[in-house]
Amino acid sequence: VILMCSDGLTNMVEEKDIYEIIVKNTSDVYNMTKRLVDEANQAGGLDNISVITISNDFLSILDA
Repeated sequence: VILMCSDGLTNMVEEKDIYEIIVKNTSDVYNMTKRLVDEANQAGGLDNISVITISNDFLSILDA
């Protein structure tokens, strides 16, 4: 999995939590991307949150 994201994610969600979400959702890239954005919003969502995840089988882009 390749993760590209804005600081809207990394400033709101700790690295260990991002890693945990990725590991738990490797089979569902869309859900992984949505969970990352949702987690940042739940932490306050103080900045724009852009997340792109890429796996061997799928590409998912969400911008909140």
